Amino acid sequence: MATVLLIRTNPHERLGQVSALASLALRFFVFAMIIVVALIVAARARGGRHFETTTRLACAAIAGLATGLIAGGVMFALRNTPWGLHGDRGDAGVLADWASALNRGESIPPAYPPLSIHILARYADLLGIPPAHALKHLELLGTAAFGPIAYLSWRMLLRAPWALAIGVIATLPLVDPYKPYPNLVLVVFVPLAIRFLDTLREIADRDQRQVMRAGVGFGVAFGVLCLFYSGWYQWAAPGLFIATLVLLPWQTARGKSFILLGVAAVVFLLITGQYIHGLFFDPSGKIEDTYIYFDVTVEPMYVAMWKNDLPGATEVWPPVGELGGVGLFTIVLVIGMGLAIALGRKTTVVIALTSVMAGAWLMRFLNARLMWETKLVQLYPRTTPLILYCLLVLTGFAVYWLVDRIKEDHPVRGSSGVIAVASALLFLFCSTGTAISDRYMPSNTQPPGPGWLTYNAYVAKWSHGPKQHKSRPMLWVRRRL
Repeated sequence: MATVLLIRTNPHERLGQVSALASLALRFFVFAMIIVVALIVAARARGGRHFETTTRLACAAIAGLATGLIAGGVMFALRNTPWGLHGDRGDAGVLADWASALNRGESIPPAYPPLSIHILARYADLLGIPPAHALKHLELLGTAAFGPIAYLSWRMLLRAPWALAIGVIATLPLVDPYKPYPNLVLVVFVPLAIRFLDTLREIADRDQRQVMRAGVGFGVAFGVLCLFYSGWYQWAAPGLFIATLVLLPWQTARGKSFILLGVAAVVFLLITGQYIHGLFFDPSGKIEDTYIYFDVTVEPMYVAMWKNDLPGATEVWPPVGELGGVGLFTIVLVIGMGLAIALGRKTTVVIALTSVMAGAWLMRFLNARLMWETKLVQLYPRTTPLILYCLLVLTGFAVYWLVDRIKEDHPVRGSSGVIAVASALLFLFCSTGTAISDRYMPSNTQPPGPGWLTYNAYVAKWSHGPKQHKSRPMLWVRRRL
C-alpha cells in the first residue's frame, strides 16, 4: 500500500488505470521473488535448519501481500478524494451519520451491531476529520487485513502452508472493500467455531481450570465478533447447535462440557447483553428487510458468485453452466465436498462445516419460499458467502487429506513442495489482486458496478462535501482539495 504513493497516473483514464495495475503487479512480483529466493536459500543453507521458520515468515508475508495488493488498488482508485467508496450515499452515508450521532452524544439503532460504528466515531474524532472521510481509511485498512486475519485464524487449526492455501484462498471471494467488517467477522468466525467444537470434543483431557479459561476465552472472542457483526450467528446457529450435540462427549466428560458451554455463554452475554436486549426486546430493533435488490431475484440455489445490489455489466446471470446449468466451479466444489466427507467424515472440521452449511441452506430456502407471501427478504442472500466459504474450506481440506496420504519422503511433502505451493499461490494472489482492484477503478457505466462506488466518492467531494462539515475538519478538506 505504501508504494502506491509513488504511482502518478490518472485513475479516471483507462490507460492510467492499466498502468497503475501493472505497477502494482510489478511491485508484487519483486516482493514475491524475494520470498521465493529466501525459501530456496533456507532449504539449502545448513541442511535446511531454518527452513521451517522461514516458511512461517514467508507464508505470513504472502498472506499480507494477497490482500495488500487489493487495498493498494483501491487506494489508487480513491487517491484524489477524501471520501470512501460510495461517498456519502447508501450504507456509507448511513454509517457516517451514525458515527456523527455518537460523537454528538446521541444513540444509534439498537438492531445494528455497535462496535464498528463506535470505532469509526472514535477514529474520526481522533484524527479530527468527518466520519465519512475516516471511513475511507478504515475501508483500506480492513481490505488489507483480510489476508493476515484469515491466515492467523486458520493457524489455530493448521500448519503455516495449509493455513495460507486453505484459509486465504477461501477468503478471496469474501473481500469487500466497501464494507469490510461483516466478511472479516465471517473469516474469523468459522475457524473459531471449529476450534471451539474441537475443544469441546477433547474436553476430557483438560482440568477444571483449563476448562474455565477456555470458556472465558471463547466467550470473549464470540462476544466481540458479535458486536462487530451478528448476522453470521443467525445463519450458523442451527448447524452449530446440531454439531455441538453430535460432538459433545456425553459419556466421558459431560460435566466439563456443560461448564465450558456455560462459562462461554455467560461471558458472551455479559459482553453482548445490551445489544441483544435491544435487538430482541426494543420495538425499534425489529428487522423487516423488504429490499428486493439484484441478488434477491437470482435462482436461490446459486451460490458460486454474488453481485449484491450492484450487478455490473452482465447479460445472463447466473452464468449458463456446462452441466445442467451448473458451472465447472460449482462442480469442483461439489467434488471437493464429497471427497472431504469421504476422507474426514468423523473429523470436527467436516461435522462443523457440513452442519453449518446445511442449516444455512434450510434458512435460506425458508426465507426465499415466504417472499411471495410476506414480501420480506430478511437478508437471506447473506447466506451466500457463508455457504461458499464452507464449500471452499471443505474442498481445501479434501486436498489436505489427499496430500497427507502421500509418503513422507515424497518431494511434495518436503521443501520442494512448500516452494512450489508458495510460487503457485503468489501467482494466484497477484492475478486475483489485480482483478479485484480493476473492478473498483472509477466508472459511471450502466448498469452500475463496483467502479460506480468509486465514482461516487469523487462526485461527493464536490457536490456534498463543502456543505456538510465545518470548523477543523472542513479546513482539512479544503487543504486537501
